[in-house]
Amino acid sequence: MRRGAGHTLRTRRLTLRPVNAHDADDIAAGVGNYDVARWLSAVPYPYGVEDAHRFIASSAAAPGGCWAICDAGGFCGLISTGEELGYWLHRRVWGLGYGTEAGVAVIDAWFRGTRRRDLEATYFEGNSRSARVLGKLGFVPEATQQRFARPLQQDVPTVVMRLTRQRWRAMRRFRVATPRLRLREVRPGDAAALARIGGDPRVAPMLGAVTSPWPVHAAAAWISERRYHGQPGFAAAICLRTGQVIGAVALGREGAVMIFVDPRYQGRGYGTEALQAFAADTLSRFDLGHLTADQFTCGAASDRLLAAAGFRPEGDGTSRSDAPLEPAPIVLYRLDAHQLRPTP
Repeated sequence: MRRGAGHTLRTRRLTLRPVNAHDADDIAAGVGNYDVARWLSAVPYPYGVEDAHRFIASSAAAPGGCWAICDAGGFCGLISTGEELGYWLHRRVWGLGYGTEAGVAVIDAWFRGTRRRDLEATYFEGNSRSARVLGKLGFVPEATQQRFARPLQQDVPTVVMRLTRQRWRAMRRFRVATPRLRLREVRPGDAAALARIGGDPRVAPMLGAVTSPWPVHAAAAWISERRYHGQPGFAAAICLRTGQVIGAVALGREGAVMIFVDPRYQGRGYGTEALQAFAADTLSRFDLGHLTADQFTCGAASDRLLAAAGFRPEGDGTSRSDAPLEPAPIVLYRLDAHQLRPTP
């Protein structure tokens, strides 16, 4: 990857920025935790501030190849693309999904900034957390070898994984076809159309997190947070065969589905057609046991859409919309994989 000062990446929750001398204490505190160091190959243990300063001064920490991972609370780890993808996170942020989130951003930057065909990564056998993260990022196991672990002062069985450019590209594309529609990953160019549709006063109150009107810049941010990366937590544009965007359907990280369709195209079965196909694909693609959805009780049309796609009520609650709607009752829906209706 091309290296250069000021190379900063941003994700939904994180800022990935060049490492600087002020990070030494945080690096020492993170790597100085044995729970972190034991899974790293090259760092000494114990690890102190002087070790951190030596790292920061080395070529391994150069901008464009190594990033400090920062959340709202500040520094929480490092990620790099040297000979291979490598990262570590402070113990305090384990389990928050930061490794996957940072990895997606860095991998995208790496493939766009180099002509190399693939990217390698490794993890020590027994490091189930890293195994899951690398799997989510698209890496595939290739071999097992012995590598020297400096903190442990011994050779350790190490799984070598690889992400090819072809697989990376495939994980950034989402395609589902129905008789009348095409579903594809949302793109920055969809912002104006989705802002108009989602911000329609007949649509926004049913969506919870959309205002009416919905500014184009807000729709663009919504799209940016829901780009497809080969895992749940994305949105797909609903398009006519002509390519015209008439709505969107999204899958949350925990399997919750939401959908909205341009009022001008409602009543023609497009929403049901899109939702049935989307549900069938995502349940299979991600090996999910079920999907969920919720709907304000005043949304009769959405209730009918969910029912037509096979969702069944399983409870109720209350929620509110960012559009002018006071807290209101909602119905909770569920679609189990074995109850999936055939797509058109």
